[in-house]
Amino acid sequence: MDAMSFAAVSRARTALDVAVAGASLAAKAKAFTEIGWAMLGASNGPVNQILLSHPNDLVQKAVAASTIGGVWVGEDARALAAAYLASVAEESLLDQLARYARMLPINLTRTLVASGFTANVVTEGNVKVVRNLTLSVDEDVATKTAAIIVMTKELVNSSGPQGRALFENELRSSVTRATNQAVLTMLTTSSTETVAGTGDPLEDLRAGLAAAGPSSGYVVAAPGPAVIDLATRVENRGGMGVRGGSFIPGVEIVAMDDIEDIHVMPASRMAAWDGGLELRSAEHASVNMADSPTSPSEVVSLWQTNSLGLIAERSFHLVPSAEMVVVSAGS
Repeated sequence: MDAMSFAAVSRARTALDVAVAGASLAAKAKAFTEIGWAMLGASNGPVNQILLSHPNDLVQKAVAASTIGGVWVGEDARALAAAYLASVAEESLLDQLARYARMLPINLTRTLVASGFTANVVTEGNVKVVRNLTLSVDEDVATKTAAIIVMTKELVNSSGPQGRALFENELRSSVTRATNQAVLTMLTTSSTETVAGTGDPLEDLRAGLAAAGPSSGYVVAAPGPAVIDLATRVENRGGMGVRGGSFIPGVEIVAMDDIEDIHVMPASRMAAWDGGLELRSAEHASVNMADSPTSPSEVVSLWQTNSLGLIAERSFHLVPSAEMVVVSAGS
C-alpha cells in the first residue's frame, strides 16, 4: 500500500471510529499534539487552512469554521485539550487536585454551594444547619501559565519521527512544569504551615498528612529523590512510579525537580476553576534562551535564529478552605 492510500484508509478508519464509538482519550490527546506540531511547523503560513486539511479527522473537526484566533472556541477543541491534560495528569499538581477538589464549570465564574446537617430532630420552621462554600472566581485574578517550546526550522522540517517525539516530550515537560510551579506559588501564603522534616521521606509524608488535617484526598509535591524513595517502599500500595502517582488510595504524589521540601495539599478542601489549555504559534517572539536567566534579560529573536516557537497557555484558579502544609527538608 502506497503512502497516499495508507493516509486515505487511516482517515476513513478515524472517521468511522469517531462516528460509531467516539474517539478514545488517547486518540484525542494525540490529535491535540498533532495540532501543536502543525502549528509549530506552519511558520507564518495559513495555519487554519493547514489544520482543516489535516489527515486526522479529529483535528479537522476541532478547527472547522474557526479563525486561527478562535481555534479553541468550540467544544471539540476543548475536548482535545482536556484529553491531552488527562494524558499528563500524573505529572500535574492541578490535574491531581481536580480529582478531589470541587470543580467549577468552565463557563461559570460566580457560584454558590451550601450544605449542612443536624444530628437532632428539627421541627418545621426551625433554622437548618448550613455551611456555605465560597466558590466564586474572578477571571481577572486567575493565574495564567505560559510554556514555550522552541525548535529550529531545520529540526522541525527534516527530523521525522524523532523530532516529533522530541516535540511531544518537550510539550509535556514544559506544560506540567509551568503549571506545577504556578500551583505552589498560588498556595504558598503567609499562613502556610511549616513542619520540620526528619530526612526520611515516609516519615515526612506522614507528618505532612497529619498536619494538613482531614481531607478525602491529598496531593503531594515532593523532590525527585524523595519520590524515588517512596516508590520503592513496601508501603507503596498504589503502585506509583519513580515520577509519582498513587502512593496509597487518596494520596497522589507528583515529582518536582526544582523543590527541596514536601508540600501537602488537602485537595478535597479546595474549589478549582480550570480555564483549559490553548496553543498559539510564536515565530516572531523574543525569548531568553539562557539556562539560568539573569536580570536584565538577554533575549533572542526566534526569527533571527531561524527558530520556531509554540506557546501553551493554561489559566486556572484555586480557592482553598484549608492551607497547604510544607515539610522542610530534614538532615
